Amino acid sequence: HLYLFEAGNTGNYCFFDNISVKESTKNNLARVDYDGTASSLLVEPQRTNLVTYSSDFSQSYWTKQSGVTATYNTTETLSPDGTYNATKFIGNGSSGVLKSSISATGVVARSVYLKSVTGTVNVKLKDPNATVTTLTLDVTTEWQRFDLTEDNGTAFQGLWIDDIPVSGIYMWGAQLEEGSYATSYIPTDGSTVTRVQDQYSKTGISNLINSEEGVLFAEWKPKLSSDYSFISINNGSNTDSVIIGKSNNTTNMFIAVRSGNSYQALYTSGVYDFTVFNKVAVKWKLNDIAVWVNGVEVTNWSSGSAPSGLSKLSFDFGNSNEPFFGKVKQLQVFKTALTDSE
Repeated sequence: HLYLFEAGNTGNYCFFDNISVKESTKNNLARVDYDGTASSLLVEPQRTNLVTYSSDFSQSYWTKQSGVTATYNTTETLSPDGTYNATKFIGNGSSGVLKSSISATGVVARSVYLKSVTGTVNVKLKDPNATVTTLTLDVTTEWQRFDLTEDNGTAFQGLWIDDIPVSGIYMWGAQLEEGSYATSYIPTDGSTVTRVQDQYSKTGISNLINSEEGVLFAEWKPKLSSDYSFISINNGSNTDSVIIGKSNNTTNMFIAVRSGNSYQALYTSGVYDFTVFNKVAVKWKLNDIAVWVNGVEVTNWSSGSAPSGLSKLSFDFGNSNEPFFGKVKQLQVFKTALTDSE
């Protein structure tokens, strides 16, 4: 709720209810994700929404099966973007809405926002071309984004929301993208739309970094995938760098200090939950290197050189490879090697 008071007179006010927040992104500005409790920097790869009408289900592009009726641009509820452009579907419990024959190969991520008209209902999410997996979804009276990621083994893939109940559901924001996980919603209206890869770096900050000693701290949550994913401070390459990241699996971190094109310290053991934010600190100093995870020192080295010429912060390995994709709540660089208590 939002109250607006007249200046100097708290007795006169107006009251706003049902407020929505819409994300707006400008060129060359970082994208921010808000999860309901806190904000984080959002870093994503290039992706294309291959669904050409992502929210306009009135188009013949979408197949409405027998037994399904629709109310387009319903005013019964705001869609997740804060407008009245969601569609209300009433079904018979065994029919649905689908788009098939989308040209896509390999693993694809299908996603859609759903909300029930009343209570909690079950619908199914699957691929209409060659169903491999069927997800049964618990749809509540709050908007949720559901996704199904798999390869159906054909050159054509699609999105099918099936078994729509008699009580009805609201639908908005369909997306199908080639990749191993669903990224943030890319709206379309008549054609596919590509969102370019987020790339963040900062040069000319050598005066803010002490190459001889310091601490790199990050609170981050990488996307789960089989790719390496790194954040680093470096000398413009990967020969000298301090690195925080994820290994090429979904459980192991990859923490390193490099000097003279060789590893002075490397930590890849330990199993961590990357579905939540982890706080990682790397301390470097001549013959004094340590890694801390969530407030606990997990390993240290009593020998090793410090990197030199650190002047750049980048969301990659330092050489534009293995970019970081995910979310970052905090990212700090200290110019001194902090004590254990610090």
